[in-house]
Parts: sequence; C-alpha cells; structure tokens
Amino acid sequence: MDEGGGRFCRSAREAQEDHYSFCPLLTHTDGFDGVLLALADGMGGYAGGSLASRLVVEAFIENFCFTHGTIPDRLLSSLQASERRLQEEIARRGETLSQMGSTLLGVVWTRGQLHWVSVGDSVLFLYRRGTLRRLNADHSMVPVLREAAARGQITPEQAATHPDRSVLRSAIAVKPVEMYELRDLPFSLEPGDIILAASDGINSVRVEILVQILAANADRSAECIADRLLHAVKEARNQRQDNTTIAVLHNPLPSLSKV
Repeated sequence: MDEGGGRFCRSAREAQEDHYSFCPLLTHTDGFDGVLLALADGMGGYAGGSLASRLVVEAFIENFCFTHGTIPDRLLSSLQASERRLQEEIARRGETLSQMGSTLLGVVWTRGQLHWVSVGDSVLFLYRRGTLRRLNADHSMVPVLREAAARGQITPEQAATHPDRSVLRSAIAVKPVEMYELRDLPFSLEPGDIILAASDGINSVRVEILVQILAANADRSAECIADRLLHAVKEARNQRQDNTTIAVLHNPLPSLSKV
C-alpha cells in the first residue's frame, strides 16, 4: 500500500482550520485491507476551529480503529464519538469556545469499494473517464439556493452569488447533529478511478479546471495531483479563500496527499 506524503498550505483566510488523518486498515485487525481517511474543517475562530477539527478527527480515527462491526456501523459510531468528544470539550470550556464546530468527512476505501459518512460541506468527488461528480451530499445552503432558482423563486445569478451560500445546515457543534449522510451500501469503484476528498476551499476552482488537472495528471502520484490542484487554488486568488485540504485516492492502489 502506497501512502503519499502530505503538505499543508494555510490560505489567506484564517477563520477556519482544517485537520486530517488517514491510516491503513489491515485484515488481522479490521477483517479487510484498506484505508481510512478523516477530514474536518473547523469553525469558531482561529483557536476554536483548529481545536474543533483536531478533536473531531482524532475521536473519529480512534473510535473506528477500536470498534468492531460492519464498515457503516463503525462509520456511524465514529461520527457519534466525534460529536461526543467535541461537545464534552465545549462543556468543559464554557463560553470561551461555545461557538466552535466542525464539518466531518470520513471515508473508507477497501478493495475497489468506497464507504463514507459526512456532515457539512466537505466534498467527496469521483473522477471517472473524464467526468467529475460529487458523491456525497452538500449540507450548505448551496443546494437549497439551486432548488429555489430551479423553481423560479430567485435567478441563477442570485443563487450563485447569494451571501448565505456558505452557511452550513449541519455541522458537529454544541447542538446534536440533525443531518448527516451515511453510505451504508458500498460504492463500487473501477480501475483508474480517482477519489478526491477536500474541504470547501477547493470550491474556488471551477469544475472544468479540476477536470483538466485530473485528466492531465491521472497517471501521476497523489503529490503531483495535489500540487497541481493547490496551484489552481492559488491562481484563483480568492481573497476570502478558506484553508484547503485535499486527499487523493487512486483505485486500485490508494495514495493520499494533503495541501
């Protein structure tokens, strides 16, 4: 199993912080071979966001690795463990960090199959034969605004520029999570598929640009793909650019990288 190296790039916007972790899953302990990835985008100011994302990821990885059962059961249990860990910390710190919270994307790759659980707006993309599509649900206001535009309640231009586009409808925070997505049936992968997991900073790059980058570098390493994607994020020159974390998995041989 090849695990690519990682690098972190802090963007111009400091209000949110990302954290991630991945680990191999082995037959003798997990019942299957694969890779577990957890990615979180924190909120609640520089200190609160950084702490929230770290706690969520650490609790998720720890719980998954020390529980048993099916992959979906372990993903859901790990999401709940992350929620408990963050709420315990909020209760301990009181008003100091009462507004902190985090998104969460947990992904398991195992022998050509994919499972995931997600809360918030971090993205899970599938690149297959020149096409890029999102696999997981978007818990921001973006799909709500798109539906409003489709019904004629607002214009497409208003939906694309609405000030509430980035508002989250669900996140791990002081209140219980009410909206999450759990992929309980495995999503089948094909040879040559590329899985791209990323925090919302990647949204500054147009989809057609992402497709061009992936098409041009599909046979290269995770580090190379991540470098090209990071360069595209920088080239977008978004003054309110969020931190950007990217994990790339190649099927059948997974590689991971972070920028």
